[in-house]
Amino acid sequence: MKRVVLTGNGLSVALNSDFSLKSITERFFDRLDESHKEFIKHHMKDNYSQLDFEEAIASIEQVYDSLTHYNGFLIGEKGKNFLDAYKLKNSEFEDHIRAIETIIHQYTSSILDLIINNVKQKDISDKLQPFVDWLVNTIETSEKIDLFTLNFDLLLETILLTYFSKDKFADFHFRGKKWMSINDEWQYYYDPDRSKQIHPANYENNIRLHHLHGSLSSFKDIKTGRLFKITTESLRHSNLYENIFEHGIIPSIVTGGGKSLKIQQNPFQFYYNEFKKNMVIEDHLCDELYIIGYSFRDDHINKAISDRLKIARRKENPKLLKVVIVDYANDDASKLEFITRLNKALDVPKKHDFKLDDENILFGGANSIKDLL
Repeated sequence: MKRVVLTGNGLSVALNSDFSLKSITERFFDRLDESHKEFIKHHMKDNYSQLDFEEAIASIEQVYDSLTHYNGFLIGEKGKNFLDAYKLKNSEFEDHIRAIETIIHQYTSSILDLIINNVKQKDISDKLQPFVDWLVNTIETSEKIDLFTLNFDLLLETILLTYFSKDKFADFHFRGKKWMSINDEWQYYYDPDRSKQIHPANYENNIRLHHLHGSLSSFKDIKTGRLFKITTESLRHSNLYENIFEHGIIPSIVTGGGKSLKIQQNPFQFYYNEFKKNMVIEDHLCDELYIIGYSFRDDHINKAISDRLKIARRKENPKLLKVVIVDYANDDASKLEFITRLNKALDVPKKHDFKLDDENILFGGANSIKDLL
């Protein structure tokens, strides 16, 4: 039995309501001085809102990437010739870059502050134990299971490390060298092929963990381009995010809007391709798909799920699929809004519409999935 579990922000919010985008947004905004707030608002389409905020962060990241790239040209020999030819000066460019770095850093650290101290085994047991029981049972009874999370937090890792030893599941990293920046703790390099070669035991049980949008323990070395992660313990005991840019690294995460563009970069491209493989490649199609706390607002994810549903509906040689969708809507209006959004996002034909009373739609939150045991 090949299974896929996809978790979204709703699962994290079930652990801590402060993990909602609204809470993270407010926490971040409160930290900024007025000049920084005005810069953020400039990138918003309209008045302050969560969705506009996501797009604003994406826009700011694009500005940062463009400025950095352009500044890299200007400080080279050809750039200096360009400046001389047009009688231009470059004295303040690096100040602009540092200012935008500050904004991106403050946004990322506002997420980290919430997550790093609030993903604890005790809290998971107190608030999500029925979900955990279902997840552990599902993992143990699967021929192959791929866990995909859209969240930055380390919730799924914490569960896996509590109930399975670290050599029983794959996360596509291998142990590299020690890193002086955080007291000689190990760096774990991202490389799916080499990871499988060095740590074959991690792949024997066919339990695989994918961070579709990255995690706050993952980073990119700006100079070498190398992707790596550190352990949760290393992250908790260091002050890495307080002076992150001084180490020449950036968080390897997808924030804000524009996700379809960002997933063309690794490791996100690899994780998404693995998700898509389970949805569209005949020899890799999953038999069961469990979706928990996902809002169906990421077009690239929706497209892959929609393709899998089409394969299940086709007239010739259909590949059947069991789908279970878990949401947190708690009143009729919210439930109806969710179902409407779901059918539209997945491009479901009218006669195959998901309906409010479908047995495979659970509105009791993550813990309601225990009823499937």
